[in-house]
Amino acid sequence: MRKGTQTLVFGSKPVILSRAAIGGKKEGEGPLAAYFDFLGKDAKLGQKTFEKAESKLQELALDTAKRKLGVSYEDIDVLFAGDLLNQCISSSFAARGTSIPFLGLYGACSTMAQGLALGGVLVEAGAAARLAVSASSHF
Repeated sequence: MRKGTQTLVFGSKPVILSRAAIGGKKEGEGPLAAYFDFLGKDAKLGQKTFEKAESKLQELALDTAKRKLGVSYEDIDVLFAGDLLNQCISSSFAARGTSIPFLGLYGACSTMAQGLALGGVLVEAGAAARLAVSASSHF
């Protein structure tokens, strides 16, 4: 239901069931290091390119959140994911190893919020019961 011109109110009250945060060396040196599930030893997580590193970031985040919740890829109806490199190439490469239908997003700094909002609408509409949202960026 719409409330005003810019606010949606969900009757089903979608909730976040699990989450994961993956970072690199810089995040490990910052004040929020304790809040990450995994911290790599370098900016590329041992990968040869930033694109491969971002795919790895998203793979690790999705696998970690899935494991914490105790579900399999088949239990997830859709994956919204985006990155700030090469028009969602890293996100699509991370998704290709799963059986989850993938919808790529590019909202720059708003990618995660965009995915959560779209996911909430799908749940509210009954089009998805469980979905995943992922976003990645370097630095």
